[in-house]
Amino acid sequence: MSKKVPYNTDYELVEKNESLSQFILYSSILVSLLGIFIEKSNLPYFKGVSTQVFISINSFLSICYYLSDIASNYLFQSAEAKRRNDFFDNSLNTKLSEEISEEYFTNEHIAPGITKLGVNSFENSFFTKSIAKEMFKPMLLKSISVLLVFIAIALFTDSSWLAFALQFALPFTIVHQTIRLYIFRKRVEYVFQNFQQIFSSAHPNHHQQLIIHNVASYETSLAWACIKLDSKLFNKMNGELSEKWQNIKQRLNL
Repeated sequence: MSKKVPYNTDYELVEKNESLSQFILYSSILVSLLGIFIEKSNLPYFKGVSTQVFISINSFLSICYYLSDIASNYLFQSAEAKRRNDFFDNSLNTKLSEEISEEYFTNEHIAPGITKLGVNSFENSFFTKSIAKEMFKPMLLKSISVLLVFIAIALFTDSSWLAFALQFALPFTIVHQTIRLYIFRKRVEYVFQNFQQIFSSAHPNHHQQLIIHNVASYETSLAWACIKLDSKLFNKMNGELSEKWQNIKQRLNL
């Protein structure tokens, strides 16, 4: 049976919107640098060219990026609702989804119930915290780079306070995304560590209560952060992480 994930199309829509956001981001940086270059250049080709045009374009792009970020959050929440239904269907044998996934979960040897719910969420937290960790460094570098570009705009161009505020909507949004990714990564790492403790040392009589609490912590972290994992990183790391996950299950007798 081939792998089937019905809600993949929903996450693909999120990716397309994020690609649009990246295009807006890099266009804004290019326009900003071009505006600075023209304002400070003494080349005759650019005489009479108003830098206000570049400032206006960049302000418009900053607003577009902000709106695109809002759209990404909405699309992500919609995709997550379908993912969550499929997660509960597989874990608890409910029938919440219109169409169920096949060959996606790796814990089919466990009977539906709270334990399977916990092991599935344990696996999700392991993959999520590993990929989020790899996503953070490039996100931090991008955040710092964009912030430096817009600080340069503030220092080396004569822009109005309104244009200044509009242009800084973009770097502030990216800085916020970076901080959110860092907090999200830490929260998921905490969930993963809790699952390790539950399945390694907690008394079996307390498993169900602790599992339900930890699953809720993981799901609320996802809902709060609205962060889609990088699919390229996932595909690159999937083999290595799958092997590590199997080792974790063997060590904990899951």
